[in-house]
Amino acid sequence: MERFAVASPLGSLTVTLDGNNITRLEFPHSPRNGKPARPAGTPTSPAGARVAAALETYFTGGDPGLLKLRPSGTAFQQRVWDALCAVPAGETATYGELAARAGSPRAARAVGQACARNPIPVLIPCHRAVGASGPGGWSGLPGAKEWLLEHEASRAGE
Repeated sequence: MERFAVASPLGSLTVTLDGNNITRLEFPHSPRNGKPARPAGTPTSPAGARVAAALETYFTGGDPGLLKLRPSGTAFQQRVWDALCAVPAGETATYGELAARAGSPRAARAVGQACARNPIPVLIPCHRAVGASGPGGWSGLPGAKEWLLEHEASRAGE
């Protein structure tokens, strides 16, 4: 396991890699964690350097390319996270739409819980999930959901 920090407009993000696979991404002082992320250094492997460069590219407006994600979760959570990844950058989908795409059309609330338990926010874009009547919840860093949606929307037309 390798843990390292990546600077972003949202603060220093902590990435955890298992080999070439990203298993976790943490915001600083996130209510999701209930405490600040543990301090992390710089990447020590070629895979870590590639991930750090890809995240820097994303936050400066470019395409980060394909990254290997390996989130830990239930089968339902995995289906929800796959559905989130299929939502194009700069667009949103309601919890109900995501539930249908995940094969459980009556499970909109469970989709919200799967989003709250997403171990790799930003790269598994739970910020693209919205409620039927508004922006919906967000268990990450305050203001990050809005920033990420605006950031992606500004890149969508390129």
